[in-house]
Amino acid sequence: MTLMKGIQLTAPGQFRLRRDLPLPEPKPGEVRIRVAASGICGTDVHICAGDPSMNGIIAPPVVLGHEFCGHIDKLGAGVDEKKLPLGTYVSAEMHEVCGVCPACLDGAFHACTTTKIRGINLDGAFAEFVCVSAGNVVPLPAKLPVQVGAILDPLGNAVHTTLKVPIKDRTVAVVGYGPIGAMCGEVANFVGAKHIFLVDVADRALERARQWAKIRGVGNKVTVIDARQPNPVDHVVAATRGGVDVALEISGHPVGINNAIAMTRAAGNVVHLGLPKGDNVTIERFSKNFIFKGLTLHAVIGREMFRTWEQMLDLIQKGMDVHELVSAEMGLDDFGMGIDRFGQGLESKVVLYPNGKPR
Repeated sequence: MTLMKGIQLTAPGQFRLRRDLPLPEPKPGEVRIRVAASGICGTDVHICAGDPSMNGIIAPPVVLGHEFCGHIDKLGAGVDEKKLPLGTYVSAEMHEVCGVCPACLDGAFHACTTTKIRGINLDGAFAEFVCVSAGNVVPLPAKLPVQVGAILDPLGNAVHTTLKVPIKDRTVAVVGYGPIGAMCGEVANFVGAKHIFLVDVADRALERARQWAKIRGVGNKVTVIDARQPNPVDHVVAATRGGVDVALEISGHPVGINNAIAMTRAAGNVVHLGLPKGDNVTIERFSKNFIFKGLTLHAVIGREMFRTWEQMLDLIQKGMDVHELVSAEMGLDDFGMGIDRFGQGLESKVVLYPNGKPR
């Protein structure tokens, strides 16, 4: 039996590098991909920390990792090699959907009620090889750096969130400037938002936001707001004469959720991606801040299959660049250090190379 190495979750909060994992064989309708690069996600941090919120959906023992890119290595029975030739540079949607639930029948596959996720309850991509359904494979442009190919999953979340409603020539608030919030800011700027407010409470996040605005040369259309200061909502409302057109809530914190709603103008849109730690969130001044303003709230989960992938790759081909978000690159053997640094907020995105860094 041919073996490979990978990061396996053995129990909630317990993981280890294994060098004796069996090389996966693609089942009928699947392809095997040699992983070129994979990205560490906030979800991975929660899983590896034994966060109780994840314990109900993880299925140890399982190989972790759901952000990746690589090259097709082997085809399962029934897969057309003309459509997916061996060696093709690809990523993949890691949500394996049922196809028969009401959401799937409506074409909303990203909201499948019985979805399985590779890297969470099916073996994933923190390994030398991973198998996925052929229908989930997304061919990538040959010139796309593997560092970027490895983080298309979270970038897709950001694209889905940011483009949920039209934002060109509109004012936008991004509440929570972690990696996905940073990606939302990049997308909003690239598609022509009129003004972007970047809101956070962490010193490192705020400094990254300021540096991004400086690097992009968009200081005149970006305002960075420290939400620890008094009345951050009032600042946004005053600057926009009534509130932003669209608020993107990425933090998942109850304060952030309420701030996003409160800083949005009448008849505006609030798009929610962030997940709160608890089951319940209290909406403050519900009648005033929501009902009487006639807001529309949108819930975003994952990426639309495959509309978001098409939008994302189109933006990249037009020149949108997110490679600067990758702040650390390391081998799979250094996964423990990578998850620790990412979890502490010391890195924007960490990319791993299970098969060694490509030359």
